[in-house]
Amino acid sequence: MKVGTDGVLLGAWAAVRPQDRRMLDIGTGTGLIALMLAQRAPEAHVTGVDIDDVGQARENAAASPWSGRVAFAQCPVQEFETPEPFDLIVSNPPFFVDSLTCPDRGRTAARHAVHLPFGDLRDAVLRLLAPGGRFAVILPTAEAERFLAVCAGRLALVRRTDVRTTPRRPAKRALMEFVRAASPADRPADPPADCSADCSADCSAAVPEVSELVVGTGEHECYTPEYRALTRDFYLKF
Repeated sequence: MKVGTDGVLLGAWAAVRPQDRRMLDIGTGTGLIALMLAQRAPEAHVTGVDIDDVGQARENAAASPWSGRVAFAQCPVQEFETPEPFDLIVSNPPFFVDSLTCPDRGRTAARHAVHLPFGDLRDAVLRLLAPGGRFAVILPTAEAERFLAVCAGRLALVRRTDVRTTPRRPAKRALMEFVRAASPADRPADPPADCSADCSADCSAAVPEVSELVVGTGEHECYTPEYRALTRDFYLKF
């Protein structure tokens, strides 16, 4: 799958903190999101992993200014091993669950949750995420609700942005950020009223931050100021 709006949105929206040094892009494809993270975090090392060939991602990284800090591995994330956990994990995953698959095996792998069911993605994040780390994902709105159900009690939603293509259309995508959910024994009796994005402790008691983003004005190829502000720095220029 080539560069698309979903990848650009996630790469621009995912929160990058100054202390984040190790980042992982699950289902990296062409390496777009991995390169966007490298662009945004000058001190970070970014790894992209994909079940399919990562040759194109490597070519794109080699042609970029950040080739020394980006690496790719062809491997199912279920089998991916790392000596150190990651401060930030992102994914634009395959998402169709019950829909008819495409005859093209490559498009099926990229779009349908056949090789990466939501439960497997959740488990990979829990295994690879550092304490205090964050996980950001983009999904269609219906699949986002399924993913939230799969993550209940394991990953806690802390931030969500629903994305409309135009003001008159319903939200088509959900950008979501999670932390590891605290076990009941770890939860404070009186949780803080506010939990900042830079808090090092995992927190599942805070109310998620919810917002909305409209991509287009409804006129042909005319983006909203909010979308332009979010993405203006991330159209890569080699």
